Amino acid sequence: MPQYLRIAEKVYKNLKDEKKFTQAPVEYINDLLKQIRKELKGTDMKLIYNFIEFNSGFKNQLIDGYLNIDVSLIPNYKYQDEYVLWLAGFIEKITVGGKKRIPPIVDNIPPEFTVTSDLRQINVMSPDKNSEQIISYFKSGDFLNGFNQH
Repeated sequence: MPQYLRIAEKVYKNLKDEKKFTQAPVEYINDLLKQIRKELKGTDMKLIYNFIEFNSGFKNQLIDGYLNIDVSLIPNYKYQDEYVLWLAGFIEKITVGGKKRIPPIVDNIPPEFTVTSDLRQINVMSPDKNSEQIISYFKSGDFLNGFNQH
């Protein structure tokens, strides 16, 4: 999802800088798709659909072979975070290719760092020593002096 968010933020910024946004999404939807195509150039992502049919409330009959989008579901561009999230999801649905998921954290852990080797190095104190240390701390002058001052 990070690569889709990155593209969505660039598209949003470009449309906002060029003042292409209007109150009605139907009016700027072609510019939106042009910006998406422009951002996808040079990447390994490609559009799945050549034709995207935008309807208002799906009043018209759905066309096979087209991606049918209800324009009334597009958030207002003034709410940048919500709009960018919607746009990232939209880009994810209409594209194929690219890195689909974040790599697992295991790839960042060196092979010599294993649980078995590190567990042997941990010094486990016996419960008796732990309880004795806790009791001795509460009886110490440092604790009593600090406690009496507050």
